[in-house]
Amino acid sequence: MTKEKAQTRKKPSDMSPQDFIGVGEQIRVDPLIQQVAEAFRQQEAPLCLVGGAIRDIILKRDIKDYDFVVKEMTPAFLDHLGALLEASVFPMGKGRQEQVYRLVKGKRTIDFAVMAGDAIDQDLMRRDFTINAIAYSFAEGRFFADSQAIKDVREGRIAPVSPQALQADPLRMLRAVRYRCTLPGFDLTAQLKEEITRHRGLVSDVAQERIRAELDAINFSPDPAGGLQLMHELGLLITIFPELAPLEGLPQGRHHHTDALSHTIEVVGEVNRLMNEGPPFAFRSTDQDRLILGYAALFHDLGKPATKSIDEGGEVHFYGHPQESSLLSQGIMRRLKFPNRVRDGVLLVVENHMRILTLARGEPKDNALRRLINTMGEEIRLLLLLGLAETGSKGNGDDDEQVRFMDLSRRIWDLYEREDLIAPEPLLRGRDLLGLGHEPDPRMGEILEEVRKRQIAGELRNKEEALQFVRKEYAL
Repeated sequence: MTKEKAQTRKKPSDMSPQDFIGVGEQIRVDPLIQQVAEAFRQQEAPLCLVGGAIRDIILKRDIKDYDFVVKEMTPAFLDHLGALLEASVFPMGKGRQEQVYRLVKGKRTIDFAVMAGDAIDQDLMRRDFTINAIAYSFAEGRFFADSQAIKDVREGRIAPVSPQALQADPLRMLRAVRYRCTLPGFDLTAQLKEEITRHRGLVSDVAQERIRAELDAINFSPDPAGGLQLMHELGLLITIFPELAPLEGLPQGRHHHTDALSHTIEVVGEVNRLMNEGPPFAFRSTDQDRLILGYAALFHDLGKPATKSIDEGGEVHFYGHPQESSLLSQGIMRRLKFPNRVRDGVLLVVENHMRILTLARGEPKDNALRRLINTMGEEIRLLLLLGLAETGSKGNGDDDEQVRFMDLSRRIWDLYEREDLIAPEPLLRGRDLLGLGHEPDPRMGEILEEVRKRQIAGELRNKEEALQFVRKEYAL
């Protein structure tokens, strides 16, 4: 291994080459890093690996994202890198001071940022946190780092590089929470928590897409509930989601042991646990499923404050809150510019999240369950998981409720797996009604829709039964 030096922005004596023993070797054997380094070497262009990849090597974690710093980046060379790595390419940082270009290869991202300042040590001084203020120069074969970087990585501290770090980019407040959720054993320093609390209002000036990207990362993390709780303690949660403010301190009656906001955060935690440990069904989740379910859990009770009522016996009710929650969720997701597919899934789950819980209190027939599956489509899987999370987070000791819900969930899952209830092949088509003598008018559509509903409910099982139904109910 070649000799590796360490350079700091403060006292070189604070750093030791021993801190980087083995790190340079790991960098040199990483195939993706070497592909990029070789491409820049052929262009005789300076290149530095920075931040998270080096931090993860030190922590002996798998590298998921790569960050490089370059002197300049031309569109032609960026396209060349995209072709070389077989990765999609797009620019980032619209409305931001720094120039950032991203390549996406599978689930890994490779970012190239144009250097801030004239040298890499100046660039590091403008970074967010000390744990990311580490760089390896391929041309010089040496490391550069903030004087606290290695110590903070070793001891699990998330601290800003400078007092101006948060004001330079307020998104870093949310990013600090994300690191807390994705780096086990790490926590924000007391000083950073105080700085975030003081400057939390600045996050409102950040582009909404950037905020949502950090929220997505927290959602995907091992501890999204912990992230939301920390955001709440720092004042970020209500700043980003003012719609959640009325839930704090809102009592929910005898069926719950916490206020509505605490319950919401607990449900997010339960959802994450079910996804990670595996639900009691043959369920394979996608990244999109995780986003839909995570945000549905966060938004599902937004409508409770506006729908609260108390009956003569002093019992608290929230009639119609799923619909009100859906309306408020729509406003949030429009503001944060959610992708249409995620938005539609969240709204569907939120608006229907009480239906299985309500059905479980009675003795529903299969036709009602079939109609629910057809309404929900593939999101019926997520609705079941949200209901399981809800019943598991109330903390009221009602084992009977959980047993009833689980029994009903198994019935629903069995129907979902056994029958095609989402998009079944139609029993009748327009030509069949024409054969019975019906005219091609709007009434024909009404007849076909009624046949479809009865097919979903299991009342019509084949074409002959459907024809007999039409002859009887829609006689010419």
